[in-house]
Amino acid sequence: MKCPHFVALWFLLCLQLPSIAQDKPPFSWVNPLTQQELEAAPGLNHHTFKSKIIGKEVGYCVFLPPDYHDPINSQRRYPVVYMLHGGRPGDESKFAGLLPYMLDEINDGGLIPAIMVLNNGGPVSHYNVPGRAEALGKDLFIQELIPLIDTQYRTIADRSGRALSGYSQGGRATARIGFGHPELFSQLVIGSPGATTEKLIQDTGGIESEHLVFAKGDDMWTLAEIYADQYQEKYPIEIFLHVGDALDSNHGGTAAYDAFLTQLGLPHDFVVLSNQKHGFSAIVRLNPAIAAFHNSVFVKHLKSQNPLTVYTNKVAH
Repeated sequence: MKCPHFVALWFLLCLQLPSIAQDKPPFSWVNPLTQQELEAAPGLNHHTFKSKIIGKEVGYCVFLPPDYHDPINSQRRYPVVYMLHGGRPGDESKFAGLLPYMLDEINDGGLIPAIMVLNNGGPVSHYNVPGRAEALGKDLFIQELIPLIDTQYRTIADRSGRALSGYSQGGRATARIGFGHPELFSQLVIGSPGATTEKLIQDTGGIESEHLVFAKGDDMWTLAEIYADQYQEKYPIEIFLHVGDALDSNHGGTAAYDAFLTQLGLPHDFVVLSNQKHGFSAIVRLNPAIAAFHNSVFVKHLKSQNPLTVYTNKVAH
């Protein structure tokens, strides 16, 4: 493992494992980072904004790459990776443990310097739930957070410079939001999503459980089908789907989703990690491959940009 602070971070990651697979009450819209998290990933900071949609302060985290504040780069614009955490309810600090590994990839030249954003997905992480006033995680993300990031930072403010990446609940949301808004993103990393649950939601017209009902068609199967039928040609998206082997509780559903994407004619990478249970350690293991995927798509989409305003590194040449 390349990360020099591996022991401390691994302890942190282990503490976070249960949050991916189960609820983590109580919910808060603002979850500041710990000093340990801030020190482990220089360039990572916590912020809040006043949401007009729910009328409350909402937390988010932004990582700025090491060269962002260098005066020589004052005119450069940077791609953005939006990282959707797993588990319910939302908590913008949940993916903080992954940032040191992403920083390693940037420092080692495996990933073009990029801004990374961690959002708070709301009471039902990243989703809108009809009839629940604050369960509007998708609207906050699409309508408020992305425009805020593009206003406050030197981003490449179009789909060519945006990636969406999530794991577990965040993987489900990446597929839902990505296929539902292909005009916003050029690449999706869908990690071990609960595709079986999403298929149940599709088959029941929106019902996940007695207490959780979504709008009909708001699921990762229906939205992928609509995308393939109506938007694929106009908004081509590159897709990286991954899951653990039979040890991963989401393996069967994800394998079925892989077959479904193939049936729809949607090209994608599908990676199955051997000897891998469902959990944060899967993202750590796959991080170099995920970073390489981000890098290849960004470089391909941004190569025609003005080289004075878009960073390129040795991987791009």
